[in-house]
Amino acid sequence: MRALIITLPLGVVALLLLLVFAAVSFGAREVVRRRCSDEDREELADQAKNLLTGVAATFAFFVGFAITVTWGAVSAAQTAVEQQAAAVRQMAREVDNITDRARSVELMDQLRVYANAAAVDDADPLRRGTTTALPSATALDRLEDSVIAYAYGAGANEREAAGLSAAASTLSNSAFTVSAVASRAIPGPLVVLLLFVGALASIIMGITTVAYRRPLLIFVWCLIPAISITVVAGLAFPFAMRNGMTLAPMQAVAQLLGG
Repeated sequence: MRALIITLPLGVVALLLLLVFAAVSFGAREVVRRRCSDEDREELADQAKNLLTGVAATFAFFVGFAITVTWGAVSAAQTAVEQQAAAVRQMAREVDNITDRARSVELMDQLRVYANAAAVDDADPLRRGTTTALPSATALDRLEDSVIAYAYGAGANEREAAGLSAAASTLSNSAFTVSAVASRAIPGPLVVLLLFVGALASIIMGITTVAYRRPLLIFVWCLIPAISITVVAGLAFPFAMRNGMTLAPMQAVAQLLGG
């Protein structure tokens, strides 16, 4: 389901949902028109009108809750990327301050490889939520091993080793945070609940129109849950890059190191 939502343009998702809700609404309308007498239709229509407000308010509440949850994930993802970029910059400063120039050049090259992988190669796995083996993970492991070898090696400057180790730890934690946020997804029960309440509201809306010959406003009503759920889908996966989320901070740092 995640792969399908990410692959489909949001406009297509909205159109599909609109067609589904419209079909449900018109289906409920036709069932009532064929199975009920004129008197029963009017009674059902009146009851449906009274019920519609409450169901619509319930749907709006669930949509608001879902948007709050998903926007929180988008915000956390952007913050995590910014912290990762800041950790790379701090690591670069610590590496640049090493008095052993040969070791400094070696570590900077490894940091550059990691930054490029995190900024470019990680984008697609993060989008799909497959974070168990990110392309940057190997480069990060190699960098950490080199830092440990230097920090605990003979002749290492104690102050430089401490700063380098702290920067490497921060970098590792920031990379883990990015992976953790990328694996987040909107809870399945909440998705089911949104679809169920949206379909229920569409059924009720269809019943309210049994007295009309051309209930064209059904499409207007069905557009509301379709767009609402599409907005939730657009925010549900932060690294799908359809919600304001961007890897620009990491890309800028990678370009800086590359220069």
